[in-house]
Amino acid sequence: MGGLVVSCSNDMATGNEDSTTNAETSNENTDIKATYETNAENLKKLLNTWEEQDVEGALSLMADDFTEVGTGMGEPDRTKEEWKANMEMMMGVMKPTLKQAIFLPGVDTTSLAMDGSVRYYGVWNFASGEKNEDLKVYGSADFNDEGMISSLTHYADFGATMMSILPEEIVAEMMGGGK
Repeated sequence: MGGLVVSCSNDMATGNEDSTTNAETSNENTDIKATYETNAENLKKLLNTWEEQDVEGALSLMADDFTEVGTGMGEPDRTKEEWKANMEMMMGVMKPTLKQAIFLPGVDTTSLAMDGSVRYYGVWNFASGEKNEDLKVYGSADFNDEGMISSLTHYADFGATMMSILPEEIVAEMMGGGK
C-alpha cells in the first residue's frame, strides 16, 4: 500500500515576508547608492572649485554648519567662515591641481553599510611661483539631507608640503598658528 504524506507549513507566508524584506533592503540599497552618487558629484564639484580658485563656488556646496576637521598637529577645526578666510589666503599664494582621484562610498562605522558619505584618495599638486610639490591625500566628506557638505576631513602632510613651497609666515597662518 502506498501512502502520500503532505506537509503543510507557513513557508509561503515566511517567503512573502522575506521577499518583502528583500525588496525593502534592495530599495534602501538603491536609495543609498543614489545618495552616494549625488554626494560624490557634489564633492567632485567642490574639488573643482578649489582648482578654479572659486571660493564662493565652494561655499555654495557647504551646509551652513559646515566644519573642516583639523587633522594637522595643532590645527583647529574650522567653521565655514574660518574655512573661507583660510582658503582666500591660500588661493592668494598657491594653486592646487588635482592630478588624480579615486572616489569611494563611506560606511557607517557600526554596521559597515554605505551611509552616503564619500571618501577619496587623490594626488594634489600645490604650486607657488616656481615651486610645486605633489601630495597624496585621503579625504572624507559627510553630507546633510539636502546633499550639502556638512564636514570635510583631509589626511596628508600638508605642513611639510606647504613649508617646501611657501614662506614660513604663510604656513603658520594656514595651520592656525598666525591668529
